[in-house]
Amino acid sequence: MLRHFKVIAAAKEGFTAVGYELNPWLVWFSRYRAWREGVQDLARFYVSDLWKVTFSQYSNVVIFGVPQMMLQLEKKLELELEGDARVIACRFPFPHWTPDQVTGEGIDTVWAYDMSSFRGKEKRP
Repeated sequence: MLRHFKVIAAAKEGFTAVGYELNPWLVWFSRYRAWREGVQDLARFYVSDLWKVTFSQYSNVVIFGVPQMMLQLEKKLELELEGDARVIACRFPFPHWTPDQVTGEGIDTVWAYDMSSFRGKEKRP
């Protein structure tokens, strides 16, 4: 799920940031907002199915998921991300990972995971 404000905030800090969303109208709006904020060269938005995206090219991933998808996404990220990657889960945690940091409360809770914490452990099927 796309949350354009996080992608734009990262771009404002100088990061190349990418957002994926199925809804083309949200992608269009996000591109417009990036243009308005002057970060259209650093903030990219694509219409794409999250399950068809390969995450291996990213070292930082921010997820706005729903509880029903977190287990499957956890497995996908374990397979695709490098050992030095960081994953931020907003609103819902991953079911088997232990976060390195938790901040906020209720629907504003955010879990930070360092993939290096999981390397060396046997991957789940």
